[in-house]
Amino acid sequence: MTTETEILRKNVKELQIQLRDAHVRIKELNLTIGELRNRLGSEVQYTTASGWAMPVENPDAEHINKGDEDDT
Repeated sequence: MTTETEILRKNVKELQIQLRDAHVRIKELNLTIGELRNRLGSEVQYTTASGWAMPVENPDAEHINKGDEDDT
């Protein structure tokens, strides 16, 4: 009979494996994205000030004018 502690240990081990595999996959995808950008000649600058890589310019937000910010 397995105890609650043994079940939790097994779950933690499985989650650690999934996390490791996810990190490997993220690294592979980032390398692929870099290769594709180089091939296409994309020179969009990205920033990670908030922790997320986002284009400096957002072409979908052309409707937003600078100075239209609400200070409420």
